[in-house]
Amino acid sequence: MTATRGTLRGRPGPSLIGLLSVAMIIGYEWFVSGLVKFVRGDFTAGLSEEVLKKLPETSGWYGRFLQSAVVPKATFFGYAVEIAEVLAGVVLIVGPLIWLFGWERASDRVRRVVLFFIAVAAIGGAFLAVNLHLFNAGSHPWVIPKVSFDEGVDLDSVLPAIQIVIAWVSIVVLRRLGRATTLGAPVDQGVT
Repeated sequence: MTATRGTLRGRPGPSLIGLLSVAMIIGYEWFVSGLVKFVRGDFTAGLSEEVLKKLPETSGWYGRFLQSAVVPKATFFGYAVEIAEVLAGVVLIVGPLIWLFGWERASDRVRRVVLFFIAVAAIGGAFLAVNLHLFNAGSHPWVIPKVSFDEGVDLDSVLPAIQIVIAWVSIVVLRRLGRATTLGAPVDQGVT
């Protein structure tokens, strides 16, 4: 069976190429952010101090969570953040590259694994971004910032929405691929 543009097993169309490009850019951001934490070596050791310094700026419930859960286990959370950022970055770079350049040659099993990991990495990245937004006491996207020199919407507010879209598309394609494989149906599902 030959794959054509716009099929689940063929090359992605322009809109999907755009979304995959955005995923790789976000992946690069996560990878570099995590890599810097590993290379510098001061993130885990300094996390407790940084959290305590930021506590007065954070929202009440989140500040209480930071003080009661993160500060006592700062080493664990430090390593978890470093590892999560690097892994999310690698998956959000490599997964889309496979989708862009190896999709036609990949087995359905490989496609499903790639789609699953992209969805998990995007959801994990959204979780990380929400926590960074809360930690940095960023303004919410529906509230006008208090200072006119601040951006209207900070990056940590936008990243979760974009990553949820990436996860959603991956899950939709994963489900359609599974249905097409199970039913033996034609693979063209209108995903471009």
